[in-house]
Amino acid sequence: MADPAAHLARLRRADSQAKTARVRAVLQALAAAGQPPGISLLARRAGVSRRFIYDHPELRAEIAHQAAQVAGQHAGAVTASATVTAASLRADLENAKARNRRLEAELTGLRRRLGEVIGRDVLAEISGPEGPDTASRVSQLEQALFEAHEALARRTEELEAARQINRELMARLNREG
Repeated sequence: MADPAAHLARLRRADSQAKTARVRAVLQALAAAGQPPGISLLARRAGVSRRFIYDHPELRAEIAHQAAQVAGQHAGAVTASATVTAASLRADLENAKARNRRLEAELTGLRRRLGEVIGRDVLAEISGPEGPDTASRVSQLEQALFEAHEALARRTEELEAARQINRELMARLNREG
């Protein structure tokens, strides 16, 4: 008669091998899909307990190895997309710089043109409706400006003299008071 303990051990070994095969199959499927393997996810999909996976160090080593591979693939993809993004950002920056140069050149031209237009308007206003007798008008304006400066200088001297007199009077009042 066969030993019942040996029979139970064979059944237990066969069950353990079947569970291990299911865990490895789920692990391969996750790797093929590019998903990082987690012990809870593996246990749930393989129909085993988490304790089963934790009790088998060779399974945990395979899971860790597969997780590292998936992470490496993911990091490579992120780096590649970051490189493309950095290149597109550099291109955008160069395009923006070129646009700024074009706009600055256009702005300089518009400022020059505006200055010319304003200059013509001022000249027309100075000359009056009679015509461009600008030399005599400029001479008149220069004379008026000179006279205004002279009057301002005289008034400034008078104001300074009045301030000096005011200071002297205040000092005398302070000494007497």
